[in-house]
Amino acid sequence: MSGGKLFLAALLLSGGALAGADTLPVKVEEAWVRAVPPSLTDTAAFMRLKNGGDEPLRLTGGSTPIAGMAMPMGTTRKVVGGVEVLGMKAVDYIEIPPHGESELKPGGDHLMLMNLTAHPRPGEMVAVTLDFEPGHRTVTVEMPVRMVAGE
Repeated sequence: MSGGKLFLAALLLSGGALAGADTLPVKVEEAWVRAVPPSLTDTAAFMRLKNGGDEPLRLTGGSTPIAGMAMPMGTTRKVVGGVEVLGMKAVDYIEIPPHGESELKPGGDHLMLMNLTAHPRPGEMVAVTLDFEPGHRTVTVEMPVRMVAGE
């Protein structure tokens, strides 16, 4: 079983540290945190979020012991002088459509981990609590630290 699937199985078996008595209809797959050198103050978390429910879910942020804040970021694209320029901007949320998915990936939308207090190395694990609306619900995910996706 691959690391992402094994991780998902562990998350599903544990119930994922849900806040409240109801269950959150989200599956977190292929989650990971990018390793960065100590000179950087920010990094990002990436994952695939699958919504098994009948209503949209919104990832509104999160928290982790290794950073001062976790904020959803949207990718921006604009053409400057005939060249596409990618950027990012803080967004209020990343929506996961009913019975659909949203992929947070390098070069795309992601969860920015800002004001790092620690710099975990590849192979280490980081707990990241994801905040969802509606209902102020959370799920905590243990994410491996990697240099690139799929390592």
